[in-house]
Amino acid sequence: MEDITGVIVINKPEGITSTKVVEKVRKLLKVKKAGHLGTLDPMATGVLPIAVGRATKLSSVFMERSKEYVGRIKLGILTDTYDREGKIIDEKPIPPLSEEKISEVLKSFEGEIEQIPPMYSAKRYKGKRLYQLAREGKEVERQPKKVFVEEIRLIDFHPPFIKLYIRAGKGVYIRALAKDIGEALGTAGTLWDLVRTSACGFTLDQAVGLEELEGMELEERRKLVIPLSDTLTDLPVLKVVGRLRWWIIVGNSVVITPKELGVDELKEGEYVKIVDENNDFVALGVIKRTSDGRWLCHPDKVLYTA
Repeated sequence: MEDITGVIVINKPEGITSTKVVEKVRKLLKVKKAGHLGTLDPMATGVLPIAVGRATKLSSVFMERSKEYVGRIKLGILTDTYDREGKIIDEKPIPPLSEEKISEVLKSFEGEIEQIPPMYSAKRYKGKRLYQLAREGKEVERQPKKVFVEEIRLIDFHPPFIKLYIRAGKGVYIRALAKDIGEALGTAGTLWDLVRTSACGFTLDQAVGLEELEGMELEERRKLVIPLSDTLTDLPVLKVVGRLRWWIIVGNSVVITPKELGVDELKEGEYVKIVDENNDFVALGVIKRTSDGRWLCHPDKVLYTA
């Protein structure tokens, strides 16, 4: 059967790893290549976009985009996994808190912050996943990393729970954020539940449940795969036809102007969606400037072979 290319958005259920969801989807769609666009912990639910076929070549580009969450933190306790599935390792009283005080503390977590990856995470240490070491009862020193939280705000406060909306960039550990917020509030904090409401430009409205997908015929399932041409819609578009399409596919740059891309100005390093006469997404380009002041669109990720 012919392979397909695009993104299918799954509403991940609780209690399954993102990797297992990918494997199920790969079999249900009968595709050779599939990969998720950002892990969701087994406890978490919500938007899990899965790239299939040639779309896997653009995984890193999709994952650079923001993700949005709604979650609850339980104050007063800390578990070894920083979520409700772990073993309680610390308990602290909850000081008197107002919504104003909580909102003030949350503001301090917006922008660039440093996070120490949890021991129960997929990050590697000397060739091993941290969670593998944690299960062996080992704890190793982890270096803090810089991440970016675009927005975090209080939805409601019903002690001992605070409910939050979070919009964050790539690599933010929401469990670690829950732990750090608890500490900043003068107590302990553990992530109690989490729903990802959007990721990489895809939303819950576009998502299908695994059970629903399993109940469909193959043809119906494949219709849910969003074509690549309908993704990354905010990028400027360069249309290439005839020999110019071949020229791009074999890795050559083309001279461009703002008018050709329908933008007011060009910025070095920005991405361009390169499509052919059929509006098929053939390559992802990146804007470059030459020493003599010309602007080029260079094919950074080519989706077809010549």
